[in-house]
Amino acid sequence: MRYLLGSVLSLLFLVACASLRFLREGEAEGEAPDFPNAALQWRAERQQDENGNIPAQAWQQALQSRAALVATVGAVDDGGISPLGWVQRGPFNVAGRSRTLAIDPRDSRVLWSGGVSGGLWKSVDRGITWNTISDWWTNLSIASLTLDPNNPDIMYVGTGEGFFNDNVARGVNRSAIRGAGVFQSTDGGVHWAQLPATAGWQYTQRIVVQPGNSNVLLASVRPGGIYRSIDGGTSWTQVRTAFSSDQVLFDPNDGSKAVGHVVDASLGLHDVVWSTDGGATWTNALSGLVGLNSYDARVELCYARSSPGVVYGSTGLNGGTVWRSADGGQNWLLRTGASSTGVSWYFNGFWVDPTNENVMVAAGLHVWRSVNGGVSFSQISNGYIMTVVPHLDVHNVVADPDYDGTTSRRVYVMTDGGLHVADNVFAAAQNSGWRDLDNGMPSTQFYGAAGVAGSNLLVGGAQDNGTQRLLGASTTSNMPFGGDGGQVQIDPTNNNYIYGEYVWAQVHRSSNGGSSSNFITGNISETTAATANFITPLLLDPTNATRLYVGASSLWRTNNSRASSMAWSIVKPATTSKISALAIAASDGNTMWVAHNDGRLYRSSNATAATPTWVAVDDNAGLDPLPNRYITRLAIDPTNHSVVWATMGGFASGNVRVTRDGGLGWSDASGVGSRRLPDAPVNCIVLHPDDPNVLYVATEVGVFASDDAGQSWSANNDGPNNAPVEQVVFEQGSRKLIAATLGRGLWTCDVHRPSAVAFGAPCTGDNNPPTIEVDPQAPARIGQTMQWVGHTMHPNGVGFLAVGFSDTAWSGGSLPSDLGPVGMPGCSLLVSPDVFTLSFADGSGVTRVPLTLPGSTGFVGLVLFGQWAVQDPPRNALGFAVSAGLRVVIGQ
Repeated sequence: MRYLLGSVLSLLFLVACASLRFLREGEAEGEAPDFPNAALQWRAERQQDENGNIPAQAWQQALQSRAALVATVGAVDDGGISPLGWVQRGPFNVAGRSRTLAIDPRDSRVLWSGGVSGGLWKSVDRGITWNTISDWWTNLSIASLTLDPNNPDIMYVGTGEGFFNDNVARGVNRSAIRGAGVFQSTDGGVHWAQLPATAGWQYTQRIVVQPGNSNVLLASVRPGGIYRSIDGGTSWTQVRTAFSSDQVLFDPNDGSKAVGHVVDASLGLHDVVWSTDGGATWTNALSGLVGLNSYDARVELCYARSSPGVVYGSTGLNGGTVWRSADGGQNWLLRTGASSTGVSWYFNGFWVDPTNENVMVAAGLHVWRSVNGGVSFSQISNGYIMTVVPHLDVHNVVADPDYDGTTSRRVYVMTDGGLHVADNVFAAAQNSGWRDLDNGMPSTQFYGAAGVAGSNLLVGGAQDNGTQRLLGASTTSNMPFGGDGGQVQIDPTNNNYIYGEYVWAQVHRSSNGGSSSNFITGNISETTAATANFITPLLLDPTNATRLYVGASSLWRTNNSRASSMAWSIVKPATTSKISALAIAASDGNTMWVAHNDGRLYRSSNATAATPTWVAVDDNAGLDPLPNRYITRLAIDPTNHSVVWATMGGFASGNVRVTRDGGLGWSDASGVGSRRLPDAPVNCIVLHPDDPNVLYVATEVGVFASDDAGQSWSANNDGPNNAPVEQVVFEQGSRKLIAATLGRGLWTCDVHRPSAVAFGAPCTGDNNPPTIEVDPQAPARIGQTMQWVGHTMHPNGVGFLAVGFSDTAWSGGSLPSDLGPVGMPGCSLLVSPDVFTLSFADGSGVTRVPLTLPGSTGFVGLVLFGQWAVQDPPRNALGFAVSAGLRVVIGQ
């Protein structure tokens, strides 16, 4: 490494879950490992302001604010992190939720897939390997993807995942990742541009192009209904007003005909609609799938290409049923008999064989196949998380464009765990006939993470992909616990003990370093959606590694988290709001703060007592110094326990607050002027272990850092990608920052703040010696040009800058080295002069030597040593004097 720089200078739970049956809120009983509506509600609560609002364009405005901050800050990298420093840890063997797939009809090896918060991906080998298109699109929430059937080089991507439970969604701001309209490529996906007329669309569920006419497009938009363009997407007209539309399709045999699904804006009724004029006007179905008053009445539609005029619909009604229309969607008859497909509002994938209308696949929790036109279905998958057979929760079914029903029978499915394929859909069975295609697509949605230096242990909790563990430099994980994962704590004294959580305060523990994990919820009684947040705060006492807390409605504690039989006790009674955040002082387990969803805040000075005393800091009544919105995280200054930081949710201003007197007074630490954080939820805050005035925050629009206690923020630290970031935390025992993203997996960054520290002394007896420094405005950062500066030289005099890699040895001898033998008595060489640079002072006796550092992260943390030798004729026989030495650490 130094030679290169020198040349520049000169996760048992798998089995248990197979038998568990969970109850979704408001849904039929099933063995789902996740609770999508509960997850949406929890994220919605964190994104609302104190009045329960999420402004319609809040996400886009926050992104614009971040872009303005980037432009203002330029090359400043507060906190010692930069985009160059981030390393993707994966896991590369676990993908997140995908709802869409498009296949190039000219070459079926070319696949395009989108993660619901993980961006657009491309494969050129049928899913064996994947490459992301860009980490920095305006929006990485890919909900729909279409290739123009008339010209596959023209592509459309719809952003924003808008599939949620309409029973609760109507009139309520939802938390699914919002989009930024439609993006178009006209050169086969090489370049992309947002269609300006769609920029305000929050959720674009589907986009279709009329067969035979590339100018005519239809889009399903939520909220809004069906939109139509007749100029290739330049302008759009709302042709069917509705609360939402989840699907629209052109008839592949006749582009003048189309069908769609809408939710009526006034009555909340689900309707199939049809058109015979290319989507210009729409009519509700006349019978069957019309006026359906059930949130599970979402209809997924598919034309039977081999039977003109025939359309099939899959709904969640009565446990999953299939309907048939013989007149282009005008009238519908129920087809399904005794078997049900288990589809719902959340998962509803559907495909009809283009060569035989009797063959179809319906996908919900599992995948089902019918060979008699939907009268009955057989289950053909029984997978779980990280299995070859499709992951639970299947959202879409897409056949290979070469599919002919005989020699080519390849069918793909999109799930909460990425893509799977059946090379012969007729041979696919519950435990065979499938392949997993998510390797190399790290689009996992993480809620939390923790790590340990040395072993490089990294553990994270993921949405519907369990708790995942990575070891060493590996980007392949194992799953010690399934279902939904949440926050993670690792015992700092014995890394074999790892604590994680399922949902609603259900805690699990690994005692073997993460090979497996088991519930230790014990007697915690608040383990439902009514009594705990979907993802609850979990915290080990930093002063006692066996004292573990979990926040539900009450605060629960165990004093022996390693015990074989776990006993928990309530140490803070419930209020009318659930607990949202916990913090304990690093050196005093008695100093603890507890926050709630509604902004209430309490502290204790005897938290380890059997019955701690809690003092209200903010009770939303007489004491109300903070906004009454969700407090996401708390952090206590390890050097001064009266200094406490609080971060808050809501697309609103002032989401970082600090008290310096134990909670009596609070100030906004979100920055000022052009160096202010965007008005977006701040999900987490962490302080630099060496300097509590250096802050890092995880937000809905990336990672930011501040070097001055929140007075100004840098957006060159805007995270590893454009996905929401749920948590930032330092790895135990190092200065490595971990970022848990909601859609692009786990990332780490070795945080090295550039530093320059003087050492040694100038020549003995020199009352006005030359001095050396690095310009504070041009510090030693990778990829930047640093400035060595010399002061107190003779005006217009000569100087030599010696830069090297050591302050202890050079050329076989030791340092410091006496320079008396060369005519400089009382002076010492303090650094190895691996490189000498000649420089001339200006008229004020100042000289500068620029040094451009490589951009490689391998140079982060490398130490350089510098010393000036400057012209000083009266000083000695040689006529030179030296400065003290300067130890420079290259940072991000």
